[in-house]
Amino acid sequence: MGCGSCCRYFPWLQFTIGLFTFLAFLMGTISFISPAWLEREVEATDLGYAGYSTYQYGILSNGGVMEFNDTNLNRYVWNFKNHWNQWDMVEDKTIMIVFACGLLFLLISFTSITVTECVPIKNRSTMFIMMVIWDVLAALSIAASVIVFCATWHENKALLNLCSNAGGSPEFKAFNLGKCSLSWSLYGAVATACKLCHVQNLKFFEPYKF
Repeated sequence: MGCGSCCRYFPWLQFTIGLFTFLAFLMGTISFISPAWLEREVEATDLGYAGYSTYQYGILSNGGVMEFNDTNLNRYVWNFKNHWNQWDMVEDKTIMIVFACGLLFLLISFTSITVTECVPIKNRSTMFIMMVIWDVLAALSIAASVIVFCATWHENKALLNLCSNAGGSPEFKAFNLGKCSLSWSLYGAVATACKLCHVQNLKFFEPYKF
């Protein structure tokens, strides 16, 4: 049985749900690997960031715009954390693992949507419930990662060096940015969790024929 015959059970809303789920997975993956969670402009007095004009920090990588005076060109230098010991705190490792689990749940949900679209399945109600569960777990995992990141960033040595104001104001602490600012990857992670909640609303209105 081809896709044309089995997909008669799914109206155009099924395609919309699949598209939104894929976009959420793509956005979450880009946010996960990108260093642009926190960022700030580098000052001449900053130690450890020589040559950078801006520096960004993420859960899986860090980097920034580096100025090459000999060529008068600016390049974005991006470094991945490729060793377990590069995550200093248990919280950092937990954030990375939980976020990755959220992406895994999202991938399973998208795979389930693809399967139900093109493969005839007798018990579609069970598959529908499982897709909802996977998306809820993904949204909770990604949201928890963002919240824990914001609550513990002041305990990270690299971020403390990057964002703290030596005795000045604002203070770098939980949910307080100090000298840093939020960047697009963190907003992307929040948008991924919100998009998954929106997908759940669409699924509850989908007219399945069981």
